[in-house]
Amino acid sequence: MRFLFEYNSSKDKMESKNSPFIEERIVCPRCRSTKIIEDIDTGELVCSECGLVITKGLFLEDKDWRAFDTEEFMERARAGAPVTPTRPAYGLDTQISYSRGISQKSIQALRRTKKHVRSRKEKNVMPALFKIRAIAEQLDLPTHTVEDAAKLYRMASSAGLVKGRSMDAMVAAVIYAACRRTEVPRSLGEIASFFNLTEKEVGRSFRFLFRKLGIRIPPPKSEVYVSRICSKLKLPQSIATRAIKILKIAREVGATLGREPVGVAAAAVYLACQEAGIHRTQRELAQAASVTEVTVRNRYREFLEKVRPLLKEEDEKAAAAAIQDGAGDQQK
Repeated sequence: MRFLFEYNSSKDKMESKNSPFIEERIVCPRCRSTKIIEDIDTGELVCSECGLVITKGLFLEDKDWRAFDTEEFMERARAGAPVTPTRPAYGLDTQISYSRGISQKSIQALRRTKKHVRSRKEKNVMPALFKIRAIAEQLDLPTHTVEDAAKLYRMASSAGLVKGRSMDAMVAAVIYAACRRTEVPRSLGEIASFFNLTEKEVGRSFRFLFRKLGIRIPPPKSEVYVSRICSKLKLPQSIATRAIKILKIAREVGATLGREPVGVAAAAVYLACQEAGIHRTQRELAQAASVTEVTVRNRYREFLEKVRPLLKEEDEKAAAAAIQDGAGDQQK
C-alpha cells in the first residue's frame, strides 16, 4: 500500500540550527488524520480516528550502516546474516559470545547446552562444512560455488551416502562437482592436492555421488581453463584468444574426445605460445594446469598432427579475405 506523507517545517529547530529541518509524518489516506498508532507486536500502522490499517507487517529490510561503535552497530541492525548452507543450521543458530555482566562460567554452560540441543544430523555435517569453507578459501572459489558444494554435501549426508566413507574424499568430490556445475575452472588434480589425495580417489567419490544423487553435472569445457592458465603464466590476452580458436578446431576434428579438458587447454595454450614466439616450457604449462608434462606433450603432438594443418588453412583464408577487403577499400 502506498504511503501518504505530509511535510511540515519546524520553525524553532530551524532557527536554532540555522538549517531547514523537515519533519515527516504519515497521513491516513482515508480521513487524512495524522494520529497513527503503531502495533509493535504485529508491525501494523493503524489510524486511531477511522481504524484503517495503513500497512501490515511493517518491516524495514534495509540496514542503517552509520554506526560509531559495535554496540550502536548492533542496535541499528534490523536483520541478521543471510541464510546459507555453508553454516551450521543454515546460519540461523544462536551465537553465544562474551558480554558485560555475564561470567565466563555462564557462557561456557550456555555453549554446552547449545551443543546438546543440536541435532545429530547437523553435528555430522559441521566438520565437513568447515573444511569446505577452508579449502574453498584457498582455492579462491566464488560464494555461489561454495554454497553449491555445501548443498551437495548436505544432500549426500541426508541420503546416507557419507557414512563409512572418507570425509576428505567426499568433500573434495562435492567441491569438484560444484566447480563443474558453476563453470569455475578448477581441475580434479588441483582439488585433490589440497586434501593429499589422488585423482583416482576423488574421482571415485565424485562418480559415486553423481550416480547416487542423480544430479546433473555438465561435461567440463576446455575453454574455461584457458584464462586461468594464461593468468598464472602472465600471458597476453591474444594467447588466450588464439588458444580458444585452437580448441574450437580440435573439437571439430575430434581431438578432444576422451581427453582431460584441463590437459587439452594446456596444450592449446602451449601451441599458441609456440606460434607467437613466446617462450614457455611444457613443465610451466603442466604446473599451471596441475597436470603432468606427459599429458601436455601428448596433447600437443596430437594438435600438431590434426589441428595445425586446419589452423593454417583458416589463417590463410583470413589473410586472403583481409587483402581483398583492403583492395576494395583502395578502389573506392
